[in-house]
Amino acid sequence: MPLLRNLEGNLGETRRVMEKFWILWEYLKLRWYRKARYHRPYMERIRNQRAKSWRKRLAKSPFYVSYQQAPLEEFPVVNKALFMENFDAINVAGITKEEAFRVALQAEESRDFSPTIGDITVGLSSGTSGNKGIFLANGYERAQWVATVLDRIIGWSWKHRKVAFFLRANSNLYESVKSRLLTFEFFDILQPLKGHAVRLARYQPDILVAQPSVLRDVVLEMKKQGITPSVSRVISVAEVLDPEDQNQFSDFFGVRVEQVYQCTEGFLAHTCEEGNLHFNEDWLMIERNYLDEKKDRFHPVITDYFRRTQPVIRYELNDIIHPGPPCACGLASQTIARIEGRADDVFRLSNTAGEVFTIYPDFLRRAVIGASDSITDYRVTQVSERRITYYLEVEGGSDLDLVQVQVEKALRRLFDRLALDFVDIVYTTEIARIPGAKRIRIHNAHRPTV
Repeated sequence: MPLLRNLEGNLGETRRVMEKFWILWEYLKLRWYRKARYHRPYMERIRNQRAKSWRKRLAKSPFYVSYQQAPLEEFPVVNKALFMENFDAINVAGITKEEAFRVALQAEESRDFSPTIGDITVGLSSGTSGNKGIFLANGYERAQWVATVLDRIIGWSWKHRKVAFFLRANSNLYESVKSRLLTFEFFDILQPLKGHAVRLARYQPDILVAQPSVLRDVVLEMKKQGITPSVSRVISVAEVLDPEDQNQFSDFFGVRVEQVYQCTEGFLAHTCEEGNLHFNEDWLMIERNYLDEKKDRFHPVITDYFRRTQPVIRYELNDIIHPGPPCACGLASQTIARIEGRADDVFRLSNTAGEVFTIYPDFLRRAVIGASDSITDYRVTQVSERRITYYLEVEGGSDLDLVQVQVEKALRRLFDRLALDFVDIVYTTEIARIPGAKRIRIHNAHRPTV
């Protein structure tokens, strides 16, 4: 056994060294082709070169092998439901959906996000649509992701910098960013924010990364404790950043708040030096499913030529994108004027002792969608300090009463973990829908609008 452990340790160290080499190699390639980002024809030529290698890899995907030589427009358009339904056939690693979910859910429960399936990192995401999603990435893809983060988000510097990530889940992907020039610190947003504020003041990060709903509470807690921010950059992720929040954060931190548009399906867009979001079109093909005759808003249909383990091809997102004009920064890629919609509401529930607990939307989404695969739609609403309501729609033939019990148990487990006693959980048989309005699944009807 000691010999086996030593062998596994040596293999693990070799893999880590290789990933460091791949990170450097991919970063240098991105820098080499940097000029392509400023000239549309050159950028498209580079993307087409990447598409050739991408097509060769499709031979390993049972779902896409028959389309390997077909024009892109002949590939089927998929959404998250179809993507997950065909998970086993799409990925090239022979990993089943059940196996991937088991590893991801165990990580969620234990808050230990280091386990992999072989060399494959498994990540779980509910996304803004509320449906469960799984992403897979091998060592080379992890290195590629780190290289793009360094190139498009963090930037290169010989000065040592510290990064604070406020996230729902840690990941091997984020851990890969660590180096002698970068120190990474993970802040679990399920833990009390008061302690995080103290820890943040002690850590003194150069770069702060968090979703808007978390940033909002970080600002309030730091103000309450009289903590003066010292960060040089603030990067908003995971949720839509409203202009009013962006202004508030910029005023407090004294820097322009940047954005990253990233989801389970890939790293889609980044903020340029002028403060505008740009699609990463040097490796993404962005098709547009226009939503009106004016063609001023669309659903992006993305094909990612970097993805290997889990091909993402003609994947239609639910996000509503408003395209922007050409940018003064000179980048040739499409700008995003606005991602329509706002972040889901944050719940603040109190226990019998009067203590108030903050619950971010992703935990509520996860509790509901993890309770049953038969759920097709839902809404969870906070109606008072100690009362929530929930509404469910399930697939035809499913036992709604049974699903209600499963959802209530899942929500109760979440509240028990936070010592939230005697929160009333009430099922409601109908909800009001406003035609044309954005669907809201997590809603705080009790919290005043900020």
